[in-house]
Amino acid sequence: MKKKKETAKNANGDEVVNLKWVIIGNGMPENYDSWIGKVNDYIGEKIGVNLEMEVIPWGDWDDRRNIIISTNEPYDIIFGNGNNYTADIKLGAYVDITDMIPEIMKEFNELMPEKYWDAVKVDDRIYGVPAYKDSSISNYAVWDKELVDEYNIDYKNLTTVESLTPTFEMLKKEKNDYPVYVKNDGVYSIFDVYDQLGAGTQILGVRYDDEKGKVCFTLEEPDIYAALETFHDWSKKGIINPDAATLTEARVYNMWRIAQGWESAGETAWGPDMGKEVVVQKWGDTILSNETVRGSMNMISANSKYPEKCLELLNLVNTDTTLRDMFYYGEEGVNFEYVDVDGQKKVHKINTDWSMAGYTQGTFFTVTPEDTVTTDQWGEIKALNEAAVPSVMLGFNFDTTEVDSQLANCREVWLRYKSEVMAGVNDPAEVVPQIKKELMAAGFQDVMDAAQAQVDEFLASK
Repeated sequence: MKKKKETAKNANGDEVVNLKWVIIGNGMPENYDSWIGKVNDYIGEKIGVNLEMEVIPWGDWDDRRNIIISTNEPYDIIFGNGNNYTADIKLGAYVDITDMIPEIMKEFNELMPEKYWDAVKVDDRIYGVPAYKDSSISNYAVWDKELVDEYNIDYKNLTTVESLTPTFEMLKKEKNDYPVYVKNDGVYSIFDVYDQLGAGTQILGVRYDDEKGKVCFTLEEPDIYAALETFHDWSKKGIINPDAATLTEARVYNMWRIAQGWESAGETAWGPDMGKEVVVQKWGDTILSNETVRGSMNMISANSKYPEKCLELLNLVNTDTTLRDMFYYGEEGVNFEYVDVDGQKKVHKINTDWSMAGYTQGTFFTVTPEDTVTTDQWGEIKALNEAAVPSVMLGFNFDTTEVDSQLANCREVWLRYKSEVMAGVNDPAEVVPQIKKELMAAGFQDVMDAAQAQVDEFLASK
């Protein structure tokens, strides 16, 4: 497909500018040319933009993205997350969009609560547009309903790791199977109550509801330590699959597991995915943190000639349902079609060929629901977001510059032990002191001291 020239005009007489958006997904769609043609017809008339997309496959993303950023390869908008956000800002990779947002993104501003902007601020400035979606963490225990009914399991009151042991012992005996079937990261949701401060490791954090902001070695904290003791107990009793520490993929069927999402996902995703009817029970608070919001963002290149147009495009993608559906579902008539279901406009997927990842482009809340969805899942997610408990560290960014090498060494120490600890192979009474000893030799105290000093300053300024 030929690109429009930079001097092209739309019907309103506005210049049509060329923008490039780099994003992650399952590679370039087979029908990219016809799809982008329709997109450009639409946005050309709306905002005077002619768009080119590069959809990088999952496995190539980290390397390709790093090359783009480090070599100043031309692009206008790029997808990213919290793993690279602050580091890229230090490099000067992105445009500071703080002062442009109120005027250019009025519609998106009305849709997204202020605290979500707070979560992406660095030194009180904004460099990325978050995709307002399931941007807080809500965990749910997912149970095989057949087992719940057969054994009259009181699952609604089994909402701590420790409380599950008697039920799991019974299921192990009755079914001769593993009630907790996990891969090498185990029941990692136990760490979700600790804000990792952007340090990128589970062993360091501040508990989300600790107003004093104590920086912790999480493995020693009573809640985490008790969970690790329980995992070790489960491992000894054959409740956890014995190969958990070496598995990189878990099996499809689970008697029980913890999943992140929303309640109706039991009907629309978790149950169908394993071919069983499930029941779900919320597990702890819904938590809002920098990390939960920064899971999906789009940034504008500091070298873009048209940062305002980039923001206009992101505003339109987030707030115009016709355009949002084109990105989320693909090409109308090829990948999806609109249908009427009881007087409501819904989307029917013609196929599952669309290779872009819907969570990367913008909000969920302007997407037309599929005809297979009977619940108001977008409304449910929005309600969870609005009721989320903000982490005491919301808006805090740990400047790791002075302890980067120590932090990298500490991450490596935890990674060496993580699989066996989370699979319950190791006795916490032995392994936690050993991990701590190695961490301290690697400079963990320096990291904790630096983090605590910055946390104290942050909390004092609030």
